[in-house]
Amino acid sequence: MKKSLSFLTVLVAVSAMLFAQGGSEAPKTAPSSGIPAETNKLVVYATCSESEAQKITDAFIKKYPGMQITIIQAGSGDMVTRVKTEWPKPEGDVILLLAKENLDSIYNNLAPYKSANHDAFAPEFRDPADTPRYYATSLPLQAIMYNTKMLTPDQAPKSWKDLADPKFKGEIVLGNPASSGSSYAQLYMMHKLYGMDFVKQVASNATYVASSTAGPDSVARGEYAITVTGEKNIGDRIAQGDPVAYVLPEEGTGLRTEGSAILANCKNLASAQHFIDFITSEEGMTVVRDQCFRRPALTTIAGPANLPSLKDMKFFDYDAKEAAASKKQLVSEFQGLL
Repeated sequence: MKKSLSFLTVLVAVSAMLFAQGGSEAPKTAPSSGIPAETNKLVVYATCSESEAQKITDAFIKKYPGMQITIIQAGSGDMVTRVKTEWPKPEGDVILLLAKENLDSIYNNLAPYKSANHDAFAPEFRDPADTPRYYATSLPLQAIMYNTKMLTPDQAPKSWKDLADPKFKGEIVLGNPASSGSSYAQLYMMHKLYGMDFVKQVASNATYVASSTAGPDSVARGEYAITVTGEKNIGDRIAQGDPVAYVLPEEGTGLRTEGSAILANCKNLASAQHFIDFITSEEGMTVVRDQCFRRPALTTIAGPANLPSLKDMKFFDYDAKEAAASKKQLVSEFQGLL
């Protein structure tokens, strides 16, 4: 998780309009955007990478020429803190790709808005309120990744429970749940499935690293044989030709979502509403899949290459509110195991 905010500004200037002979006013709307020119700005708070946010906003600008977009990127914890600190006058207009448990923690800082694509979303992939405050954008599902040069399919773990097998001692690398949101999700799921004694057994087998991306990198290089990571990381490395393979645990994986929302009291509401309509559309979700290699939350859009179809996957309940409420205690108990 990044500890400091980085700023990336994307400015798309509206071409100056020459007055016709005899004089006339410049148009009041950005060309082809349908958004008033005086409000054609948007500030995006992104918890995905800057490059992913750039690709999504580039596609939005293509749909709405003349938009001026500022991207402010931070890790999820820092972003939640920023939103709460700025309340009730946020600098941002929308928040992009924030985990559901974090969206729930700033629920009162989000503006109700019913997307033009509302009916396309399954109930579990949107805020259940009649006028939702957020919509799922992608599914950050966790799975097992192993190095195919170090383990055969028969030797590789098949389940969450296998991660506690002493034969894998020293072969597993995991992100630290105290510093990584996705790694905390793994801790919550393992605890939910088998309890803290099981987590202790896994901890005795594993090496923990601060970054959630360091584990997949280490397995791809052959420094460790096994990690648990977001399936996006696995699909990316398979596409790059790395010697890794994907395992969906036999117990299944928690059905997690990360979503997008409008910040209450934002300065550029019209632009923010257009952005939510875009990111919840098939067009926007295709960008999420093809440009960011994430699994889109619209079931009408197939998943990314190298990943299983949703219909072929097994899930268990992931209670985002419970996960958020128990985080401090679970992380504290986990740290006591190290």
